[in-house]
Amino acid sequence: MTKLGGRYTVLGKALSGGMGAVYPCTDDILDRKVAVKVMQESAEARRLVDEISALLKLRSKHVVQVYDILQLDANTIGVVQEFIEGTDLFDDSTKATSPEALYKQLWQIASGIANIHEAGVIHRDIKLNNMKLDGEGIIKIFDFGLARDEGPAASTMGFVGTKWFAAPELYGTKVQFSTAVDTYAFGVCATYLITRNLPEELGRQPPVAMPVGYLNAEGGGIAPDIISLIEACLAANPVDRPSMQQVRDTLAKHLLFDRHQALVVYKGNASYLNASNRVVSAKLPGMGSITITYDGMNFVVADVQGDVFINYGKTVKGQALPGSCVVALGGPDKGASRRYVTFDLASPEVVL
Repeated sequence: MTKLGGRYTVLGKALSGGMGAVYPCTDDILDRKVAVKVMQESAEARRLVDEISALLKLRSKHVVQVYDILQLDANTIGVVQEFIEGTDLFDDSTKATSPEALYKQLWQIASGIANIHEAGVIHRDIKLNNMKLDGEGIIKIFDFGLARDEGPAASTMGFVGTKWFAAPELYGTKVQFSTAVDTYAFGVCATYLITRNLPEELGRQPPVAMPVGYLNAEGGGIAPDIISLIEACLAANPVDRPSMQQVRDTLAKHLLFDRHQALVVYKGNASYLNASNRVVSAKLPGMGSITITYDGMNFVVADVQGDVFINYGKTVKGQALPGSCVVALGGPDKGASRRYVTFDLASPEVVL
């Protein structure tokens, strides 16, 4: 039987993959199934070693783990990856049956992309057939054949990517790009998962804006702020797109609706702010007062009077509290007369 790198026994025919062939193998030492992607273009193979090295350190539930890089010969490398049994997200069997199920799919994809970006890598080929839903309902992103380190060197000569999923800025002669190309591709994936279709405008080269209200018309109960978020992901200008961390966190708020809890302590008295107790207030006569409410997703300043500061910034009505923070009643000029409210937020994990 054929072996790769002296320890990986090939189990069957190669599958096609961007820039190379993917072989299902058994790791003879650790007795586990892996996928080995073999790339034979020497210039690209050498470049990919640096980018994929960053992924060796990445541990994400929603990204296929990269185990090792093999130097198979002078011009060929093999990337050893976690083997995923499952179906790609184009398959109708993966269709979400409710808005919450859809949010879970989108949150998993956003989490995986955010983790890739946090490792300093741009995937550059985010698309639904580069994601699999495994037997436990977990979505994993794979195929890093086009990956690049983030930074000034992230550029290419001519178009590289996949039509429909490639951002407008990827079309050109000398192309400079950023993590925003993955955000755009996420927006396309989300559009398809919501509608099971893509408007023809996104298939043009370069793509143009889809019809106004397209997602609202086809969304089927999707929350307005999520629709707006996905539309922002598809912005023509990369700087107008949200980060994938912002996308992930917004989706998480919907999945954790009415499950957040904050501990508010003022003058030694502690109160919990949650679905059972949605309002707390603190007042310092002659200085200032604040009322905070919980709307199921955010903790918001419902009313503020006098001089009130959150983490040294002047507080305004309607402001969302930025996670754990300190609220000061009274201005900085009041010195020891000021009083402080501590706000500690505990968010449960998303359960899949």
